[in-house]
Amino acid sequence: MKHSEIEELIDTRKDARTKLADIKRVDENTLKINGHLYNLIVNKNDGFELGQFENTFNPIFTHFDYIVGDIGYGQLRLKGFYDDQRNVESDLKKSSIQDYLIDYCNFGSSYFVLHNLEASKVKENKKPITRPRNRNHQKSNIQKNHENKPKRQPQKQTKPNHHRKFTIRQKSGD
Repeated sequence: MKHSEIEELIDTRKDARTKLADIKRVDENTLKINGHLYNLIVNKNDGFELGQFENTFNPIFTHFDYIVGDIGYGQLRLKGFYDDQRNVESDLKKSSIQDYLIDYCNFGSSYFVLHNLEASKVKENKKPITRPRNRNHQKSNIQKNHENKPKRQPQKQTKPNHHRKFTIRQKSGD
């Protein structure tokens, strides 16, 4: 198969692909994706192209506070990040976006950053719900486990003692 035939096949599949999101441009820097408002805060080298973004976007990205898109070898790659106040791993926080761009993106490549204006807000840490425990039930289980458990017997030494024995002898006199 020739390279030109492969490219044509890829283009026809891209056109036939069903879009997973309803994306509308509100103004130059604002998008509405599945009812959520997004603000385009960084657009380096005009990396944001609406048609390419529509083909790549997946609704799973609506959970993230920030979406970073970088273009390498003609492909758009998306990665989601959370706000710094969220209780997530440090490599998923907004402060690590720059590290991601340096480590995983081509040098000088085009990229963009979208901010989800309607991302779920940070919830306060609530105390975990505790259930009342039935103490009688726990005690009976503990007693049963101890009663049924066989007692441990000391193990016999199976290996012979390989210590050398030395005796001190007096030198015979000349």
